[in-house]
Amino acid sequence: MVRKKIVITSIFAGLIVCLAAIFRPVPAASPENTLKSRGTVETVFETGENDLVFKLKGDDRIYYLNQGLENGPTLAELREDLSGQAIEIYYVKYWTPIDPLSKLKHIAKVDVNQTTLYSEIE
Repeated sequence: MVRKKIVITSIFAGLIVCLAAIFRPVPAASPENTLKSRGTVETVFETGENDLVFKLKGDDRIYYLNQGLENGPTLAELREDLSGQAIEIYYVKYWTPIDPLSKLKHIAKVDVNQTTLYSEIE
């Protein structure tokens, strides 16, 4: 009976640890935990609730910006201004089991022509 309780408790604890690893939040952006990607904007589109997604030519990663349309330009303005433009995206260095190949990147900063359009780097 005691052995059964230990096994059940161990399984439950293991499940909690796995769920915590899978659904952990993206860490706060800082200069130490960001990487830079340069490219030409292929497309900009909206997903979910005001979230922005950037796709760069020749890059199979997807860069997303949470709530990117809440306090800035409209999607139409961004498409017009950024399509075909060279851009620098700084993204948080982060891994999760939900995205094991690290194709989805959280944007921490966006620079166009040495002008910062967005930054959450502390």
